[in-house]
Amino acid sequence: MKAFTVFLSRRPVTVIMSLAAVCIAAVFAFTVLPLDRLPELSVPRVTVETVYPGMASEDIRSLVTIPVEDAFSPVRGLERIRSISRDGSSLVVLDFRWGTDPVAASALVREAVDAVYPALPQGAGKPAIRAGDSGSEPHAIIAVRSISGDQNFAFRLADYDLRSRLRRIDGVGSVLIAGGAADEGHLRLDVPRLAAMGLSPPEFARLLSRETADVPAGNAREGLMELVIVNSGRPGGIEDLANITLPSPSTPLKINDAGEVNLETGRKNSVFVVDGKETIALEIYRRPGSDPVRLSGNIRKVLDEANAKFSHSVEISLIKDSAPGLVQSMISLAASALLGAAAVIFVLLLFIRRLRTCILAALAIPVSASAGVCVLAIAGRTLNSMSLGGLALGIGMVSDVAVIMLDLLNRSFGGLQTRPSPQETGEKAASIAMSSAASTITTAVVFVPVIFLPGPLGSLFGDTAITLSASIFAGWLYAQFCIPSLFRFTFRNNNDNKIKFAVFDNASLEKKYRMALTPILRRPKKWFVVAGMASLAGALLLMIRPAAFISPDAAQEVVVSVEFPVGTILENIGAYGAVLSESILALPCVKSAYGRAGAEDEDVNRRADMDYRREELMLHCIPVKGMQAHNALEIIRRAVTSADASAAISPYSGFSVYLPEDRTEALLGLSSAASFAVRGRDREEGLERVKAAERMLGGKGLTEAFRFRPDGTRPELRLYPNREAAAYFGVSSADIAESLFIMNEGVIATSLEIEGRPLDIRVSGNRDSWNISQNFSLENLPIKTSQGKTVLLGSLGRIERREADAVLARLDRSDVVYMDLPLDRSMTKTAKKIGDSFSWFFKADESVFSRYRNSLLLNTILAIVLIYMTMGAQFESFLLPLVLMLTIPFSLAGAGPTLLLFNSSLDSGAVLGLSALFGLVVNNGLILFEISEERIHCGYNCAQAVYSGASIRLRPVLVTALTTVFALLPVALNPLGSAQKSMAAAMLGGLVVSTALTLFILPPVFVRFFTWRELQ
Repeated sequence: MKAFTVFLSRRPVTVIMSLAAVCIAAVFAFTVLPLDRLPELSVPRVTVETVYPGMASEDIRSLVTIPVEDAFSPVRGLERIRSISRDGSSLVVLDFRWGTDPVAASALVREAVDAVYPALPQGAGKPAIRAGDSGSEPHAIIAVRSISGDQNFAFRLADYDLRSRLRRIDGVGSVLIAGGAADEGHLRLDVPRLAAMGLSPPEFARLLSRETADVPAGNAREGLMELVIVNSGRPGGIEDLANITLPSPSTPLKINDAGEVNLETGRKNSVFVVDGKETIALEIYRRPGSDPVRLSGNIRKVLDEANAKFSHSVEISLIKDSAPGLVQSMISLAASALLGAAAVIFVLLLFIRRLRTCILAALAIPVSASAGVCVLAIAGRTLNSMSLGGLALGIGMVSDVAVIMLDLLNRSFGGLQTRPSPQETGEKAASIAMSSAASTITTAVVFVPVIFLPGPLGSLFGDTAITLSASIFAGWLYAQFCIPSLFRFTFRNNNDNKIKFAVFDNASLEKKYRMALTPILRRPKKWFVVAGMASLAGALLLMIRPAAFISPDAAQEVVVSVEFPVGTILENIGAYGAVLSESILALPCVKSAYGRAGAEDEDVNRRADMDYRREELMLHCIPVKGMQAHNALEIIRRAVTSADASAAISPYSGFSVYLPEDRTEALLGLSSAASFAVRGRDREEGLERVKAAERMLGGKGLTEAFRFRPDGTRPELRLYPNREAAAYFGVSSADIAESLFIMNEGVIATSLEIEGRPLDIRVSGNRDSWNISQNFSLENLPIKTSQGKTVLLGSLGRIERREADAVLARLDRSDVVYMDLPLDRSMTKTAKKIGDSFSWFFKADESVFSRYRNSLLLNTILAIVLIYMTMGAQFESFLLPLVLMLTIPFSLAGAGPTLLLFNSSLDSGAVLGLSALFGLVVNNGLILFEISEERIHCGYNCAQAVYSGASIRLRPVLVTALTTVFALLPVALNPLGSAQKSMAAAMLGGLVVSTALTLFILPPVFVRFFTWRELQ
């Protein structure tokens, strides 16, 4: 190490060029690193959806959900199985152990699906498998509205043109459509006439499908050529379809005699409203690992091209873009880092009044930051709030060793008239190499275990640990090997012998410090008591801070949720939503209001949410610039609860106005902290046990405090067949169900191709002739028998109307009802006692904080152990590290009050900040110990050595502490970046108080330690 330092001291140009190369490489890496709000959190989750059209939720549960769950039970790495059974679909969500590759997990799930699919009932579709997070939000939303009001045209443009353009953009994962519906050719059957011709609706649908298809008929040879033969039955258009003659059992049948064929809009699965108007929306989801800022720029280019081409017929607007908010948070953190760097330079100028010397110390900041960015690029990470926050937090730490090195070189060579030789500077720098390396390791070593933390802890804070560790080690390398060479290079002759740190020229500060330290050295016991009480008070303040995994960022919008009765037609919800969004937009605090209800078939992620309701309208209200979301919340709530708004959205079952859940909380399941599951053999038993749990939790008076999920019923018609009558007429239950399904929902019997686009042809009944609301009873629906006769449905069974559950939930292959409790400590404690007593009452989903808080505690303990082992190896002592680690409790005296002052919770960021603080505050003790031991070797007694050594090292300690404090202050005051804010707040307060206590409490301890060591 000494030889290398001497070598670099002889080649200052090489050093300067190397530092410039590192900075240039960092600039290049900065331009290519993708931006992101958070590090990539690859949630090991697989969603399996099985569609069974027309099937009720209760039957879906029995016939589909349970067999599919049973097939997944032997899959390796599976932690939890959740399922939702709704009318027409079954959704099974499989959560795997954290760290499992979602692609590999989906492959295992696909094998299980292939095995169970043949056993599913006829009519059920093959389960669709999708890997990834079900709670992801769209990166951008585009609204498409027809100027003329022709929403069918807008839907076709969005579906066929814009989607294909957007999908070709690099970085786009998927593009989903919301609102509107595709055109369909609709053949509405005249059932009585069809029955008179000897055909039932299912028979007609099968006949139409067979007769209007292009069917291959083999090959034929013509000379040396082989020709393909195709029986072409597909009609060219709607009119051609209506005039086709079909061979029926009794007589040839024209399609227009069996019913009326029209071009209609298909049934909507979702509606989307923007600022008082119903529109078509395209939701763009980002592919993991892509750059969101570059993606947004490409999306805007595509929109500009589309607007230039279609502006005469449609309005295309970007109503949501995640990139500006991301850039704002990045700029905010970058500004905090720059302010911190400026504050550090100001402190250095204040204490080191020679510009060239200050520049040498300040150069540690860009060099270390450049090294951190380069390491991020090499590790394949992203430039996100955590990694950028790590750079901001490390700015104040990287100049510590540089200040100490410059102090040493100045004290050794500052008074010389000639430039020191490379050998001299190299020897002097090497003399503190081990101690400076040890102090650097004690600071950086606490971040190394963070990279290996389990689950989301390592994913979230790994980038922070990487950038901080890289920056701190780069700062040490710069101070140890580059500063001696740069010190010689910038050395100037001074005949007046004044080449010194200006910070050391004036001794008034040291004089006052010695005056304050003298009585403490004489009577230290009462000051030990004061320090102990301060540390205890700080620890108590830490313990009473609210605990959380991560503090959520401030909300940027307000959500208005309106729940309509189950079964409400989406067209009506869209009309209500347009009126409500227009009234909200009229508020002066709202810039835009958009939202949706329902979900398309391909939008599995939205339907995988257990709380998803097709009849729930969710409006996102964006406040105007300068208006905070929590301030706009009350204004919007009053507007929504007004009489006019209530009348506009009536009838509704309830509404709520709230701030949205933080993305990180939703992703990591932190909202499940007070959610319990009540298990039962079926839903009825589950509801009975819910009532029992409610009584044990406080009685009926607290019913409104609880929330039960899933809830809600929907009306249902049940046909109970008269099997003797059905057997007499030769009609099976399957025939009746198939006829009813075609009459109600219809089936896609064939398809046409119009202008290069497929057009489905749906065959269904003529609702206007048998709609229940028009005094028509289903009992009068004609059903064809096997003898070719027609009987009424009422003669084949009875029809009953009843209320049925809209959604059924299961957890780990058991029927459950979820019970959400208010965040009340006593009630949660009571709920835990109930869970200990009854196996059917248990925590629904252990939150990430509960699951990994022991890992956070272990990381803190491991950091303390590593600090002890590092110092023990350096000093070859078991006792000395314990003496130096007395500064760790001192840091608690400042961390607790500072978290209270900044209103920060005791989250994972604060815990990791405390771990970093422990390594940081020990360095001050190391500085005082080394100078004291050096003066003992020079012949001073113990008290004189400690007393004079503390005075000499006062200003280096103050400089290193103040540079760190002023670098942390902008991050702690930053309104964005909550994790970095709590981390910076804990480190800032702890460093201030521990530095003060170290300077006054640790010297008496050192006196007794050195005295004891001399007596050994």
